[in-house]
Amino acid sequence: MFEPPPGEPSVLDWVKSILRARPIPIPRPSESPPVAPPPEPTPRVRSAPARPAVRLQADQVRLPLAVLLILIAQVGFEAFRPRNETPVSWIAVLLAGIGLLVWAVWRRDVEFGPVQEQAGIHEEAPVRFSYLIAGALLSLLAFLLSWGNTFRMLGVIAWVASVVLLMAGFWIGRSPLRTAWERVRDWSRSPRVALSLDGWAIVFWLVLGLAGFFRFYQLGSLPLDMWSDQAEKLLDVMDVLNGRYPIFFLRNTGREPLQFYVAALTAKLLGTGVTFLTLKLGMALAGWLTLPFVYLFGREVGGRQVGLATMAMAGIAFWPNVISRTGLRFALLPLFAAPALFLIVRGIRRQSRNDFLLAGLCAGLGLYGYSPARVVPIAILVAVLIYTLHPVSRGRRTQMWLWLAAAAVITLAVFVPLARAGMTYPDQFLSRSLTRLTDAERPLPGPALVVLLGNIWNALKMFNWDAGEIWVVALTRLPVLDWISGAMFLIGSVFLAARYWLRRNWLDLFVLISLPFLMAPSILAIAFPVENPAPNRAAGALIPAFTLAGFGLVTTAASLRKAWSGRIGPVVAGAFVLTALLLASASNYRMMFDDYAAQYRARSLNTGAAGEIVRGFAESVGSFATAHVVPFPHWFDTRLVGFEAGRPGTDYAVPREALPALAAELSPQLFLVHIDDAETTTLLTSLFPEGTLRRYASGIEERDFWIYFVPAREEAQ
Repeated sequence: MFEPPPGEPSVLDWVKSILRARPIPIPRPSESPPVAPPPEPTPRVRSAPARPAVRLQADQVRLPLAVLLILIAQVGFEAFRPRNETPVSWIAVLLAGIGLLVWAVWRRDVEFGPVQEQAGIHEEAPVRFSYLIAGALLSLLAFLLSWGNTFRMLGVIAWVASVVLLMAGFWIGRSPLRTAWERVRDWSRSPRVALSLDGWAIVFWLVLGLAGFFRFYQLGSLPLDMWSDQAEKLLDVMDVLNGRYPIFFLRNTGREPLQFYVAALTAKLLGTGVTFLTLKLGMALAGWLTLPFVYLFGREVGGRQVGLATMAMAGIAFWPNVISRTGLRFALLPLFAAPALFLIVRGIRRQSRNDFLLAGLCAGLGLYGYSPARVVPIAILVAVLIYTLHPVSRGRRTQMWLWLAAAAVITLAVFVPLARAGMTYPDQFLSRSLTRLTDAERPLPGPALVVLLGNIWNALKMFNWDAGEIWVVALTRLPVLDWISGAMFLIGSVFLAARYWLRRNWLDLFVLISLPFLMAPSILAIAFPVENPAPNRAAGALIPAFTLAGFGLVTTAASLRKAWSGRIGPVVAGAFVLTALLLASASNYRMMFDDYAAQYRARSLNTGAAGEIVRGFAESVGSFATAHVVPFPHWFDTRLVGFEAGRPGTDYAVPREALPALAAELSPQLFLVHIDDAETTTLLTSLFPEGTLRRYASGIEERDFWIYFVPAREEAQ
């Protein structure tokens, strides 16, 4: 070890001199060190303690670094991933981030949220058998009166009464209908309105308002043009408006009825007519009304902060927004799945038979919305099964299964008319499921188990990597979640799995397992694996998916607050949450209103423009009767031109072979022709030499088409 020469100051002397602010005399080389006189006693002055240097602790680094790496990987998946190639580098970054995340959990850097307390064991209340017998008889009557696949007034009354009586037979305590009636009666005697909003309620409504902006902004123009599915739906709506009331709509391989009655009501009340906007308004409202139940489910998992974060992230997210804007039935799946899942989870926690009954009611109503909702009763069964496999259910298991049976009775009672329709038309009722699950329509592309495993992997990639090729409900080959929500989803999955490992809370396991179960309608497309992932069929999974994202966001913020003690902790946590939500909002806005809008415009057929041209011709020099569209493979659904022109139900198709029959027409005529249909333009020129041919420029070359205008002719000609 280095020792200084005799008489020279050591390193320790230098440090002491700096701390005491006193110089050290350094002797000259030729002189011997002077002998210092004894110091005079001086009063001791206490100096201020030195401020320690700011140092980052390991618990302040592990978690932020893990989150940063996962965010970087998510950006890589979304923005820089080469198409049709495995992003090996970004997967490596992601695995490194997850490894750090697991280390942070292991080192207790993570502050998990509270777990809802389990209610005590309740004594089983008796059922009212007289109500149950009456309800069962009315269910039988409703089944018999549903013949001919038609809702009839007497049948509907019997159906609703049967459900009410069965609910009343199992219900514990006073009937909610009676309680509601008494409140309305009391209020009508002394009307008064009292509003009380605390800070939390204000934030809740602000978040819900922001979600409303994302659901309804530019709804009339995004998406702009319809495709054939909307034509089928509008024809069904016309049936309802014309006095037909099917239980199961047989057009286009069969569809559940709820959307068409909602659309008919929308058209009547709002005066929007049989239009694309009518379809979109009802489904956008359904998507928005889902969010409070998403909040309630998230609150069950991690408290009200997790509930609010879940609702906020689902409210601004591209995925639930796009399925609410298509004007199809997709948004009806989460509308009923969210309350059903919330009620079954709360019913188990509170030991409430009434919540089980309400969950069964929601599951039954959901069956009238969108066929993938048939998986929701299975998810309810899985919830009860997972609960009964945990020690917390000891002494309650029999009660849980009896309550589940009561909920199943309610679901079946709600299902009765649709069950009669399904028995009458089994092929149409099961067509969509059987053709995707079996070889009923085409041979399976490989061994069923191999295809199934591949489908599971591809479906789980949807959130963070690749949402597939269904361009009407996804940005093709990009994640269905934005880079912030996708990262929080992964982080929340790790956190919830860790919390289950540490606390063995059954609900944590259910949230994780419910994800693939609710994606089953997409995963089980074994005959058509190209249709998987399908964000629309997997829409029920958005409830646990955004719950995981909300849990990841709140848990990360709480952990940051714990790591940075003092006043800086809340600042760091609040800044993290605010920045994450702002970035997620901006990303989802871009995904919806820029990227998706451009993709949709590039891939959809501009039937709206064709309809405007037909309407303009009819309202100026011509008529609707003399406007025509010449069909061409993979071009306009000519029925859509009629809807867009304001003539719902009119098909403007005139085949090329029928054009010579129009040569005797004296009134002005209009023909819309595909840009590559040279045979038709040649024929029109020979039939109507006085006509003029003009190219309609859409801004996208592949969407241009020909307009052939024939002026009025005199009879002599």
